[in-house]
Amino acid sequence: MLKLPFKTTPKEFEKVTIGNPEIGELELPKYGDISPNERLFIKAANLTDIRIAAVKLAKDIATKSGNKVIDIYNALTQGDSESLAEYLEEFVTFQDLLEEDSSAHNLVLATAVIQRLVPDWKLENTGNPNQIHPQLLSLVIEFAKNEEAGWPTEAATPITEEELGNSLTTPEIQTGEKSSGESAATGRKKKDSAKEDLATSQPG
Repeated sequence: MLKLPFKTTPKEFEKVTIGNPEIGELELPKYGDISPNERLFIKAANLTDIRIAAVKLAKDIATKSGNKVIDIYNALTQGDSESLAEYLEEFVTFQDLLEEDSSAHNLVLATAVIQRLVPDWKLENTGNPNQIHPQLLSLVIEFAKNEEAGWPTEAATPITEEELGNSLTTPEIQTGEKSSGESAATGRKKKDSAKEDLATSQPG
């Protein structure tokens, strides 16, 4: 491996041990971020850009309702079914897409992090319970999401109208806790309540 002629050699990366003897233990290097090569690997997976999908749906609903696109966008991504009570079918469909995208992204992200230890590790290996215990995989995903988000200490805030405008002009995939991680975690609960609301609102 090529080495830079450092005047001062950087400190070695901290290593974090996850797991337990029953499900296996892994010692992962903590970069505090996702490396450029890992970002390229994630981008090459061609995951759905959930932000763009949300913008398109928000525009469609805005045309029908007359409400602001930004308000609808935030309601969709934050799982706010009450604000979209008249469009529950569209809301539930988006929550399904959000959940599918989150699951796919988590597998790709976990694969990228495991490749720090096993460079030849593939996506199909990550999804194979005979190669990595599901509970250990959950811990890898949690670690990887913290790496991707830079180990944030503050709660995510709603997207602003200016940020939304920038996302429309930037096709590059934007991911992480600040954009969709939190809504992915709460989407199922909101979606279930939305389905209940839809069921009770039906005649007869």
